[in-house]
Amino acid sequence: MAAETGTAPRRAVFQPAGDAALDRAIVAQAVEWLVRLQSGAASAAERAACEHWRGAHPDHEQAWQRVRGLGADLRDGVHGLAPETARGALRGADAARRRWALKAFVLAASGGVGAWVLRDDMAYWRADYRTATGERRDVLLPDGTRVALNTRSAIDVDFGAAERGIRLLGGEIMVSSGHDPAARPLVVHAGPGRVVPIGTRFLVRAPDASAPGQVVVLEGLVELGVAGREGRLRLPAGQGARYAADGISAPEPGSENAASWTQGVLVVERMRLDDFLVELGRYRPGVLRCDPAVGAILVSGAFPVARTDAVLDMLEETLPVRRRSLGPYWTTIAAR
Repeated sequence: MAAETGTAPRRAVFQPAGDAALDRAIVAQAVEWLVRLQSGAASAAERAACEHWRGAHPDHEQAWQRVRGLGADLRDGVHGLAPETARGALRGADAARRRWALKAFVLAASGGVGAWVLRDDMAYWRADYRTATGERRDVLLPDGTRVALNTRSAIDVDFGAAERGIRLLGGEIMVSSGHDPAARPLVVHAGPGRVVPIGTRFLVRAPDASAPGQVVVLEGLVELGVAGREGRLRLPAGQGARYAADGISAPEPGSENAASWTQGVLVVERMRLDDFLVELGRYRPGVLRCDPAVGAILVSGAFPVARTDAVLDMLEETLPVRRRSLGPYWTTIAAR
């Protein structure tokens, strides 16, 4: 977006194709109002104040419409699905799918879930700082570096003579680098990745069995490298990259909503339902899966991660889907 002469450029947030960009601060205010109203404890005065805020400027109302609820994609229901798949979703899951779900549950009970729960368990419990499922935590390190830990995350901190080291054992963190009088570099190790910030604020997500690691730069500049491979990739603010043991991806635009979890909100735009449930599942105990028949439905909106059951209720109310639970820790979102 081109900046006007004599003014600082605004960073675009929530900018679908063909839509005007909205100021980051306005979108943040809309998210704050949404979380407050969806908390279940909002007073009549707060609801009236939100209405007043929405009416104060057209951009306020536009931001509110973009982040509230599930957006137009969910109102359309089966947008993005092939007609035969959509008809199947509306008819409901057939017996074969029910049998598949039962087999999946038996497999999980016989070891699948256990393996997920126990992965790197000893390292997690011995970590210097960690968070439980659904928990977030802010840590201030001796050099002034601030680390925000997302759900199911753990770090070790090792400040030595050569570097100020942070090892991300799993999960996701946001780092705001501090200043070291001894000029030791701050280095974040996450799997095979080595992230060196240069006065910056950035996100690091550790690789796991299903996805590569990821770095998103919010401010400043970072250098990303991979153990055993030559070369480093420099990423400025607004860019990100994925990495694994075999190398680093090409730089890509970093999502403006990547850090929304630090405010207790999962903000997505036109995300597949199956991908959305993977993200939401990080904030609730047990297994949350999606029937492939409805996985291509697109989801947009802002969702409070502390109230995952309420989010699933919203999905059922708005989409041709229903929730199937086999015990308290196994939930499937399937066709209605």
